[in-house]
Amino acid sequence: MAGLGAVIMLGAGGNTPQEQLVREAQRANVRDLIHLLRANNVDRIVLAAPQTDWLSDDRALIRADDLPNAPFHFGQRLAALISAYRYDPALYFGGGSTPLLDSTLMETIVGIVTQAAKPGASNLPDRLALTNNLHSSDWIGFTRAAHALPILADQRRDNSIAWALRESGGYEVRALSTLRPATGFDIDTPTDLALLAHHPDILPNLRAALDDVRLTSIPIEAVLNVLRQNGKTVALIGRVSPSAWSALNRVSQVWTRVIAEERGMVASEREVRGEVRSMLLPMLESLGMEGFFEQLAEMADAVLFDTRVLFAARGMAPSAADRYASDLLWHWAIEDEWLRAFTFAAATAPIPVVLGGHSLVSGGLHAIAEILQRT
Repeated sequence: MAGLGAVIMLGAGGNTPQEQLVREAQRANVRDLIHLLRANNVDRIVLAAPQTDWLSDDRALIRADDLPNAPFHFGQRLAALISAYRYDPALYFGGGSTPLLDSTLMETIVGIVTQAAKPGASNLPDRLALTNNLHSSDWIGFTRAAHALPILADQRRDNSIAWALRESGGYEVRALSTLRPATGFDIDTPTDLALLAHHPDILPNLRAALDDVRLTSIPIEAVLNVLRQNGKTVALIGRVSPSAWSALNRVSQVWTRVIAEERGMVASEREVRGEVRSMLLPMLESLGMEGFFEQLAEMADAVLFDTRVLFAARGMAPSAADRYASDLLWHWAIEDEWLRAFTFAAATAPIPVVLGGHSLVSGGLHAIAEILQRT
């Protein structure tokens, strides 16, 4: 029988300590997410992951272990699960997508999607999708699942779901991060964990996972101390969200030096096509790595650096193990010679430098704004 249901999908993760750090936090986040869903009367929940035995205590959960050694396609897998369990309306969540999603917002998501799915629902479109980010969705709820399935099946990753439903499926897509922007933040990297460790609103399972001394190698506390002082300068580099930059400006009395470039490089597939460019790359190559960070130190008192733009501009595709080690400033654990040298220069820079991915300078800045307001 068709009805509201949720699919949670979680990747395998790697076996290095830095990858396991992220994987365990994502698993903890899934536990908290399941509790949130059930508290809002969503009881039909399927978890799709390489293994689900780490949730062996949850007998009500529907388990969909990935087939070992079988080809994996994100969209086809998601569409097949929604179809098999006849979820309509349907909710999808990435395993790390909800560290700051609270009960109030979950109630809003479930309530609106359920209401929109009813025949003749007033003031709501027939095809409606709610998400955290139109351009880079990490979770989404939508009506008319049968209509959405062919579109979902074409998507190689979850970031493109909301955009595809709007452009190809005629859905009205509403980004609920407008209600609380920090809820657009998700767990992708160790830097995300280090940042969340300072946030007061973390649910119990994730909070326990964040109590890890290894995260202190990332100088989040030093950057927060800079942000709490009047007249300091913070550099924001990478795919900086204008709304997140504004949120930071509203709660701090610092100057911001912003180099924003290549927003949407993944969703637009510029990264796949090798079209990413960075204004910083010539500067880095001219000054050398130590000189580059010394120059930054003359312009700013702290740096938040989305390094993935720089990687893509160089044509690099570092392994997850290398990316995460770089975020942790564990230069000794990095195999790629260029990235090892870059990370060492960042770790020994005259000012605190936080390295990370897109979330650091988008949802992460919103989360930092909340931390500054509340602590």
